[in-house]
Amino acid sequence: MSEITGDDYPTYEESVNATLAERNMHDRFDLEEALGEMLQLGNDLETIIYAIGDSPKEHTEDELLNMLIGVKQLHETRYQKMWNIFENLIVNKTIK
Repeated sequence: MSEITGDDYPTYEESVNATLAERNMHDRFDLEEALGEMLQLGNDLETIIYAIGDSPKEHTEDELLNMLIGVKQLHETRYQKMWNIFENLIVNKTIK
């Protein structure tokens, strides 16, 4: 049986780089999922419409604006995620 030395294990930097490389490996299903997440905007807006028109609780202007600001930020983040996956698929030549 051979002795295991510290050289047999990846360094911390190698482990981090391998993990980052795995995170950047996407397939078309990841892109499809990200595209589907973009549809969440409609559900978010329906919830805000409910808060404005049908909710028994009277929401303040600040509460409604906070909801809208949050939805806007979520939509921008979902878009960035989708675009990053798309770019990754192009770079890795998964799609052309």
